[in-house]
Amino acid sequence: MKKFLFLSLFISVNVWATDLIDLHSRALQHNIDLIHDRLNLNIADEDLKQKRSSVYPEINFTAQASETTIERYKSTGAYNPSDYDRDTYSLTIKQPIFHLYVFDEIRKSQESLLKNNITSNDSESLIILESARHYFNLIKYKNLVELNQIKKNYYNVKYNSSLKLLDSGNISIQEHEKHKNDFDKSIIDVQLSKNELAAIKNQVYIFSGKELNDINDIKLIDIEHRNFTEDELINLVYLRNNSIKISKQNIKISRNDIASQKSRHYPTLDILAEYGYSDITQGGSQFGPTTREDSTISLVLNFPIFNGGYQNSKTRQAQLNYQKARYDYKNTKRIIKSEMIDTLNEYNVNKDKFKVSLQVQKSKQKKFENAQIGYEKGIYSDTDLLNAEIEYFESKFNSKNIMMDYIYNKLMLDYLSNNLDIKSLRKINTYLVW
Repeated sequence: MKKFLFLSLFISVNVWATDLIDLHSRALQHNIDLIHDRLNLNIADEDLKQKRSSVYPEINFTAQASETTIERYKSTGAYNPSDYDRDTYSLTIKQPIFHLYVFDEIRKSQESLLKNNITSNDSESLIILESARHYFNLIKYKNLVELNQIKKNYYNVKYNSSLKLLDSGNISIQEHEKHKNDFDKSIIDVQLSKNELAAIKNQVYIFSGKELNDINDIKLIDIEHRNFTEDELINLVYLRNNSIKISKQNIKISRNDIASQKSRHYPTLDILAEYGYSDITQGGSQFGPTTREDSTISLVLNFPIFNGGYQNSKTRQAQLNYQKARYDYKNTKRIIKSEMIDTLNEYNVNKDKFKVSLQVQKSKQKKFENAQIGYEKGIYSDTDLLNAEIEYFESKFNSKNIMMDYIYNKLMLDYLSNNLDIKSLRKINTYLVW
């Protein structure tokens, strides 16, 4: 067993592998949640256009051409109708003058558009965060499969050795069965880790709409730790976090809805202008062919008096939604604060965990190197060498996992404070093994 064999198992370099930037680019194009949020933004924009259009005049033109056939007519008068044609044209212009609720509806739509814009921006930031999380999970479980494969080979060697020792009578049947059970368990562990990797790949497929053939491993690097003051970070999150901004927008929307429902109790005033033209041929009128043009200008006042309590109920409903939005805002602040504090604590702890893991890795590496020398001199057995090698790669595996958690904690803090952008992914992309 050579060191290079295990290095090739544990670290695979594929120039055709999907990197972190590729995964992010795919998600921007194919992630359904992001597409929905962008469509909701367009829908909100169209809704605002509809509300604004209600202050402009409504113009309708109607034209009708008809032909009437007299099948039977009986009368004592002198008028004797015959078949005739009728052409009528009408033009109606309705200009709203006073609809107080319309302006509240426009303001509500404006706030809704702003809310959807915040949501869309937040979704794009979330795509950055989720791209890193999914890619890190792929690295973790791919390396876990390879580590479990190495362990399986190790337990296979011990199991085969125990068969020889059992035949020679140097070990008991119980000790042999222990080695057999360890080997059988290692086979199951490999399959379980493969299943977990497949589950992660399915999640990535849902996230990005594309299946990944291969990924790049990540290098162990020195990470610059940033010291945060908890109170300052909380204030920054309260000011910039998108979830809190969305909750504020919901309060504004519900407040405008209350104003809109109350305004519907007030009268409305419209100007209505109508123009009509009618042309009737001979036989349709006792006076012969008739042409008529008329125009009307009206001032229409509509004063709501009673509608069965419907509008009062709508107003109370809007008030209840306003109260609910305020409670949602308070709860969102609590959740975001708790999430931020937990993430900050994990970030600070992972700094020390990563430092210790690197120390352990260096120690295991030194032990492995000594075992190699001892094996070449005949001091160590192949089992001792394999055991030292597994401990080394396991320590390296743990260091990488802690490092990725450490990096992800920083990304989460940036996301919570709405300070996450593509530059963070580009920097992490340089940590990958090419």
